[in-house]
Amino acid sequence: MSGPLADARTAVAFLTRIPVSDGRTLDAAGLSRAAMWFPAVGLLVGGVLGGTRLLADLAVDPAPATLLALFAAIVITGGFHEDGLADVSDAYGAHVTRERRLEILKDSRVGTYGGLALVFMVLLPFSVLVGLSGEDVLLAALTAHVLGRWSVLPHSLLAAPARAGGSGTLVRATPVGLAVTSVFAVAVAVLCAGVGPGLLAVGVAVVLTFGGGLVLARQFGGVTGDSFGAVNKVVELATYVVLAAAWS
Repeated sequence: MSGPLADARTAVAFLTRIPVSDGRTLDAAGLSRAAMWFPAVGLLVGGVLGGTRLLADLAVDPAPATLLALFAAIVITGGFHEDGLADVSDAYGAHVTRERRLEILKDSRVGTYGGLALVFMVLLPFSVLVGLSGEDVLLAALTAHVLGRWSVLPHSLLAAPARAGGSGTLVRATPVGLAVTSVFAVAVAVLCAGVGPGLLAVGVAVVLTFGGGLVLARQFGGVTGDSFGAVNKVVELATYVVLAAAWS
């Protein structure tokens, strides 16, 4: 199978644990074509998070309902981007050479900085989302996960891969793909969050994507799969904060 539907299937298989893969190896060309579908996958994951909160609200208080919603998003993605931010936190926090930082990125063990980042990744969205209604959590989650996945495309164009053959080579957005996904991401943000809050969230996402991406590229000597995940997660968390503040 080839074409847009195959690319969409590749994007879902790569970014989630939904069993849609046909068993083929994910290569650089295939993932780069599939990148145009990344924000749409964010719409799926955000819908799972928000839908879980709405359903859980029928049975339990907002606090456990919010935890269940966050857990549902982690389950469907396999903690993909959380792992990236934890790895980047360990590598970035270490006072070592660039080569050693790249070795830390490849290490599956979680260090002090990574552990602290994981705690932060649960406590921040929980503290922000628990005070919102189920409907607002759904809208915030759709916006946040779309903008987070969108961030991978411009991030991939900021620098060359940090290491030859590394995961940074797997995604390389095209100008057309970036333009299409940017329009889609802005539309989702405005429709879900409102014009003012939505555009504010988009602006923050742009700043964090380019600012964070460039900082990490300088530290690691280029882009990596972990840096994609880290920026993605930071954009997601920042979107929750921005929208909650704008809606208050």
